[in-house]
Amino acid sequence: MKLDQEKIKSFYNSVPNVWGNHDPWHDYSQKVITSYIKHKDVFKNSIVLNAGSAGNSYGIKCHLMYHVDIANEKIKDIENAVIASIENMPFNNLFFDNILCVGSVLNYCDALTALSELSRVLKPNGNLILEYESSWGFEYLHKSCYKKDACIITTEYIEKKHNQWLYSPQYIEKILESCDFRILDIYPFHIFDGLCSKFLDDQLAVYLTKVDKLLHKFPVIKKHGNNMILHCKKNPL
Repeated sequence: MKLDQEKIKSFYNSVPNVWGNHDPWHDYSQKVITSYIKHKDVFKNSIVLNAGSAGNSYGIKCHLMYHVDIANEKIKDIENAVIASIENMPFNNLFFDNILCVGSVLNYCDALTALSELSRVLKPNGNLILEYESSWGFEYLHKSCYKKDACIITTEYIEKKHNQWLYSPQYIEKILESCDFRILDIYPFHIFDGLCSKFLDDQLAVYLTKVDKLLHKFPVIKKHGNNMILHCKKNPL
């Protein structure tokens, strides 16, 4: 089953700012992702693909950045911007030194197709910083999608309902391995607040995000993050 890319495009073109202080949950997501990228610091002096960027550079300093997105309004005024799906991009093989794909972009794509394409355009030994929403998140506990390898859910974002994929960590890790990536680091977030959202209003639950860092000490618990950030490296030739 495929998502309606035209609906996704229309939705994101209509949103003034993809992150933009819509709610504490997504504000926290942006903060964690931006902090992780800064901490990893792998993009210096390189040609970077910002896959599904929505025009956000996340403060990255690099030699050259290409922005790719299906939402043309988000990247129309950006230099080196390409309107395309990350499932099918008009770049030569092994073109990029490093790739950034965050903001749950993968959850709007077929994961195998998208990750295969990211691998195709990335040089050997190149870095991939990837973030996605996991079906193992406590938010989905007792729902039919919980722990499924791949399933489509209907969710609400910026007061609008839309469809997206959820993927299990095992499923994504298996695809990454088949696409010639090895995982160097996994950072889950929205762990405790994902659980609390079962009982509390999202606005209240998200204020408990500070507990996330404590839960990283417990492997059995931390794998239930609603969101996962992965630092991957493409294998050498």
